Amino acid sequence: MKKKGFFNIKLFFIILIIVLISVGVFFYLKNSFKNQSLQTLSTEMLQIQAKIKIINERNKVNNTEEYIGEEATEEEIQKINIENSEKVKILTLDNLKELELTEIQEDKKFIVNYENEEVYYIDGYEKDDGNIIYSLTDINNIAIQ
Repeated sequence: MKKKGFFNIKLFFIILIIVLISVGVFFYLKNSFKNQSLQTLSTEMLQIQAKIKIINERNKVNNTEEYIGEEATEEEIQKINIENSEKVKILTLDNLKELELTEIQEDKKFIVNYENEEVYYIDGYEKDDGNIIYSLTDINNIAIQ
């Protein structure tokens, strides 16, 4: 009888260890995926910002105001809490292709402010505390941490 009870205790601890390892691996993979998504979003936004800077420089040299993008709706602008101007444009997948940013495959929408060269992700990124951030500056600050 003692051997049977001892076997049950060993089996219980083995199962407990397997469950704990599985839970640890699950949370590690979950955090790793979230960090990878954040880094991808940050990289995409940095690429957009670089293209925006090129467009701004070209406009200064040519003394023009030709911007790529469509007019953003009032709802979209209020969502990310920025001021509307004619230099605030929304970039769709077609606009991204026009900017030669074909690496961005998903149908993500970005708002760019050509005035201060800031890029905003319309869907936002939810931080661990539940707050949603939209700007490249804020997303980069989290990606660096």
